[in-house]
Amino acid sequence: MIHQVSSALTAEGFLLRYQDREYRVSWPAGVWERTPEAMRLFLRDNLAYAMTMHLPMTVPGLSGLAYDSARPLLEPWFFQNFLRDLPSCVEMEGGSAPDETIRFLSGDYTFTDEEIRLPPGAPAANAPAAGGTAGDAAPRAIVPMSFGKDSLLTFGLAEELGLRPIIVYVVEPTFSNEERHKLALARAFEKETGHELLVIRHGAGALRGTEFGWGLQSTEYALLMLPFAWTTGASLILFGNEQSAGSSYPDSSGRMTVYPCYDQSHHWTRLIDRITALATGGRVRTGSVIEPLMDMMVQRALAHRYPRYARYQMSCFVEDGSDTVHPDSPWCHNCGICSKMYLLCVAAGIDPAAVGFRESMLTREKRGLFPLLGGSSAFPYARTTLAREEQLFAFYCAARLGSTEELVREFARGPLYREARNREGELRSRFCTLYTPISTPLALRRGVERIFQDELEAYVRRYEDAGGKKGEDSRQ
Repeated sequence: MIHQVSSALTAEGFLLRYQDREYRVSWPAGVWERTPEAMRLFLRDNLAYAMTMHLPMTVPGLSGLAYDSARPLLEPWFFQNFLRDLPSCVEMEGGSAPDETIRFLSGDYTFTDEEIRLPPGAPAANAPAAGGTAGDAAPRAIVPMSFGKDSLLTFGLAEELGLRPIIVYVVEPTFSNEERHKLALARAFEKETGHELLVIRHGAGALRGTEFGWGLQSTEYALLMLPFAWTTGASLILFGNEQSAGSSYPDSSGRMTVYPCYDQSHHWTRLIDRITALATGGRVRTGSVIEPLMDMMVQRALAHRYPRYARYQMSCFVEDGSDTVHPDSPWCHNCGICSKMYLLCVAAGIDPAAVGFRESMLTREKRGLFPLLGGSSAFPYARTTLAREEQLFAFYCAARLGSTEELVREFARGPLYREARNREGELRSRFCTLYTPISTPLALRRGVERIFQDELEAYVRRYEDAGGKKGEDSRQ
């Protein structure tokens, strides 16, 4: 069975037609119309494919898709991205990775026009920024903003490095409840910082369905950012991909490598850089400035160095139909994300209230949210060796810094504490280290290294000053 996918340009973006329904993707007023027509057509051709190529994996009986657009230039990139992400999807959805790989490779994709449409070239370097004028001295960088710790730290770094951050939020229809909370945060953030949040409405996200529909998310988002290069003059896209985003592990068979988020890995971020450079004649480059740090130090750097931005952190998904427990907090206080972020704050010497927590996530009632302590998680990654060691070290740091919270005191009296103490040097070198980046733009690396070295040294001093005394106290 073959389904048709048609697409067309609109005044605000483009639309996809699939199975008698329309799915619209739109940019803020004025952005799309200032994007050259050749670029609009290029984006339509490529995104129509990228946003639907997973459908044969999710629609029963569907063996291929027929597009009324030109064959996309970036088809080989999308193909590799999807293929490398597939084992992770199987981990979440179940099944056999080899069987699902064969099923994907059996898909049939055809295009009305086999003549590949090329991008138009570079946008003008002096295009006026939103709220600014042509010729502003500060280079402009697009920061895809989720209000998680990674994007907020990226924003703070961009400012400190002398860039002018342009913040963009992509609205996904499957996260309507999360959107409500984040747009409320955005209004307060805009008022305090003076930075307007530019919103892309990704109606085609309704087609994602299962995990197979999410594998190209970062690649899609990079392309969605490109029209802003013509309206803001931005020459950088900065994703918040920290060090562990590049991690992988073998599947249960030992034959396949699983990347929990392949599109956020440092290797793939470099390839996204090639995509945005290719699409803009070398004008727009892509990278991550937080790649050198692991999660705990990302949380530490955000809350310690940029506390005014940490107040807006919302890493919790807040499932649709649910709400936060406290009206003045963006956290649900009842999920694995909340428990992890709370623990990372305590381990990093940060008061969790500084990022909006209103109750403890380290009480005995929350034990089931910590896999290290026998709890469960819907995410296979949470059961990997890296995730276990991160949690082990975080509990150890919390005990060493003198936390008296219930689960920390329990941890400090048991065998897990002794394991962490015996492996302290190994764990510290893994999670409190400045890694050499491969996706951080070269011009920014020295400044990023200086800032992160300051943060690491400040934390290590506190960690070492705590010594054994407070750790001993927490075991009483």
